[in-house]
Amino acid sequence: MTDCAQSTLSVQQKVLARKFAPGLLRPFSGMNVSVRFGEIAQTIVSRWPIALQPAKPLANLCYVTVSDRKHWLMLRESLFSLHRSWNSLPEITVVSDGSWAANEFAEVFAWWPAPITVLTRQDLCLAASRAGFPDLADYARESPYGLKLAAIVTQAVKQPVLFVDADILWFRDPALLLGDPVSWDKPRALRESNCHQRRDMALRHCAQVLEPPFVNSGIVALHRELMTPALLRSMVQDALRDAQDSACEQTIIATAVKVGGELFPDKLSLLEFDDVHRFRSRNMKNEGYYSRHYVNWMRHMLYRDALKLRLYRGRLEVRRSSQRVCVPSTQMTQRT
Repeated sequence: MTDCAQSTLSVQQKVLARKFAPGLLRPFSGMNVSVRFGEIAQTIVSRWPIALQPAKPLANLCYVTVSDRKHWLMLRESLFSLHRSWNSLPEITVVSDGSWAANEFAEVFAWWPAPITVLTRQDLCLAASRAGFPDLADYARESPYGLKLAAIVTQAVKQPVLFVDADILWFRDPALLLGDPVSWDKPRALRESNCHQRRDMALRHCAQVLEPPFVNSGIVALHRELMTPALLRSMVQDALRDAQDSACEQTIIATAVKVGGELFPDKLSLLEFDDVHRFRSRNMKNEGYYSRHYVNWMRHMLYRDALKLRLYRGRLEVRRSSQRVCVPSTQMTQRT
């Protein structure tokens, strides 16, 4: 193992490992069994560093996400699931909310087989201002949701962008569902069964977002303008009145999709919560889903599934290893 490979393993353990809480093993603590298993899974995954991964062919798109430092573990598992399931890897861009620096990030994510671009809040605020959206720059300064919107708006005019929230795991390669990135001229986002929109904003700008099918902005694909500059400016000004409300950003994305875009195919991502307290969780592979979006109240499910992906990957590597060992002995027998 090279010094670089060994270094990223030790840095991951130092930065991401969490202490085990003995109370998780007490059977009568009153904690829901699903949450208990999720907490245990998170602890195991946090102490299980990822080795340097092999390179793959490059995809013609930029995969953009936003993360603060406390969610690095979740982001790592999301990117690991991407590497595991995608046949071609996109260029990765991660936006910092200001709680971490690029050099710190590089050490923890050195296992990724290609350079990762890091954009700061200042980078995106400057890009938004230069694009003629000073209010969007203010929104990005004041809110993580504004930062996400600024990342989509400023980066999608330069290249095909797939924005993905850090709380998403991948189970299959979505290339066929996403289509050719060159044709991503209309905004696309996820479908969901619940309405998480800002009603007053929607009534002023696009009442359709309050009607099913509802739009979720966990995954957004775009290679052009999100919406007309005038509509974007007006909606961002509304969002600035309550910048910490995530429904504002989601209403802006939903408006873009309802006015001039479309929804992804249903199977691209599961966004349901019916198994959140169950012992047995839903199986994405068996149900034909390509990813799952684990919104805040079901993050314990993310770590349960992340651990399953790690264990499955481990079994595959052991199987391949044993097959490689068996090949010479088989050839020897044939020669004899």
